[in-house]
Amino acid sequence: MDLLLHICCAPCSVACVKTLREEGTEPVGFWYNPNIHPFTEYRSRRNCLREYAQGIGLEDWMVPASTYWLMDGNVPVGQGNLRHRLTEKLRDAGGHIGYAVDGTKWGRGYGKALLGLMIQEARRMGITEELLVTVHPDNTASRKVAEANGGELRRETAERVYYWFS
Repeated sequence: MDLLLHICCAPCSVACVKTLREEGTEPVGFWYNPNIHPFTEYRSRRNCLREYAQGIGLEDWMVPASTYWLMDGNVPVGQGNLRHRLTEKLRDAGGHIGYAVDGTKWGRGYGKALLGLMIQEARRMGITEELLVTVHPDNTASRKVAEANGGELRRETAERVYYWFS
């Protein structure tokens, strides 16, 4: 079994990776840490993590990504992540776009709007390949959001449903 593991830096991930592997789970590292300043510190941590990941056999998982917030006036109601390219692991779990809407705001069209805007932003950025969004099979609302935005259901497993956007 694979698990997407958020990694803030190399030292913080050592024990997690070791424990997960001992339990039979292969972690897929996801490094997202935009609030490290100055940039020289950001670059230093990123490079250290790359070196560490190569040394312990983690897949090439560091992909460029952008984060966006959906606002209703001055209130954040949703957040989306756009990965600029996919690795094989991201093709299996994660896809190009991940998003979440504040649970108190569900059922108001924010998910549909956010995914639609994320697709538009991917195209604006020049990402021309088909976009992938993965959804848990029991998440009926997210399935409807994907379909409302033109997602084509191409594959379904017990763990995930795969929607592609042309």
